[in-house]
Amino acid sequence: MFIVSMLLCANGIHAQTEQTELNQVELHKQYLGTWKSEYKDTTVVFVFTPYGKGSLQSSCKISTKNKIIFQCRQVWAYDQNCNKMLGMQFEKTTPNITTYLCWFTSKNENETVQIVIRDPEHIEKAKEQWKEVFKSRDLFIQSHMINNKTVSVRTFMRVK
Repeated sequence: MFIVSMLLCANGIHAQTEQTELNQVELHKQYLGTWKSEYKDTTVVFVFTPYGKGSLQSSCKISTKNKIIFQCRQVWAYDQNCNKMLGMQFEKTTPNITTYLCWFTSKNENETVQIVIRDPEHIEKAKEQWKEVFKSRDLFIQSHMINNKTVSVRTFMRVK
């Protein structure tokens, strides 16, 4: 993970603006708790808990008509070299591992991009990204984009 973070930050995939640096660890603590989104017949539940200093872990469960269709675990760790959170997602039913780079651009707005690592020399931003805007302590809006086009917008409410 250290090598990946060094490559991501050194590669300059996302240059931080010259604005006042935001405390990424404190801002990410807004996610702690259980979050739920329902749309049509589908329910998404995320549970975020602290994991060590400056890190989070989460589990995600997506179900349709009370049948689980997707489950994963995520680990998010702060990288002070680039002032962003690095994430890895492990899916339950497949050997897929997905990597992410995530950061707050303001105290209420967070951006996440999926990173594709083909080998240590080849890192690129994938076509998927998410933008989340906290409207209150207990509500955020998540936009999911593919190729810079919004494909879904979900409202997540804190349930615990």
